[in-house]
Amino acid sequence: MQRNFVSKSIILASALLAVGYTNMSCKSSSKVSKNDISKAEYQAAITPTNAQQENIATVSMGGTSGEELKRIMAGYVPDLNENLGDIAMVDIYDEGLVVTMNKGNFFDVNSYIIKEEAKADLRKVAFSLNQMPNTFVVVGGHTDATGSYKHNKKLSRMRAVQVANYLKSSGVDEKRLLVEGYGKDIPRYTNNTMKGRDKNRRVDFVIVADNAVRESTINTMGSVR
Repeated sequence: MQRNFVSKSIILASALLAVGYTNMSCKSSSKVSKNDISKAEYQAAITPTNAQQENIATVSMGGTSGEELKRIMAGYVPDLNENLGDIAMVDIYDEGLVVTMNKGNFFDVNSYIIKEEAKADLRKVAFSLNQMPNTFVVVGGHTDATGSYKHNKKLSRMRAVQVANYLKSSGVDEKRLLVEGYGKDIPRYTNNTMKGRDKNRRVDFVIVADNAVRESTINTMGSVR
């Protein structure tokens, strides 16, 4: 049992953390509703992507410990909904949470500088994350479909880094922050319209329990997958 936990810790500390938070200095669309986007786009906006699911599955423990982690993570949802309900959707997936911002357009085209009007929303995210300190947070950066694949991958990562740095400046411990750049691979909206491209220039967040919570859970539950 202990060996299995250590392997999960190694995955969390190396595979997921190796996603690599690196300090780097280098009007928004309306809230998502079924009325202003297609049914398919709305469903996509509220469904965790395969990449987000994989981030969570990579560190899922399974067994009775996994069920306890699900319960612990689900316990954060009411406060997240209260704090972020007007700006984001919160979904439970397996042993983690996915926070999807309702507004895209955090960045101008071909820019990783956070727009001023987006910073108030990020401060709300930081406040919520500070209420759940025993977690890791993967900040996912995205682009629209304009530009080359290589350029968009780099740009999306720079966007994630900028947001991670802003969360750090808002009090979130940098050791909790991980970044990933998905480029244009995961559009939640059509790239055939300006409005869709605006919404695709976004960040989202995957939240999982940290190693201390995992160890405590194993010590309490006594079994893992």
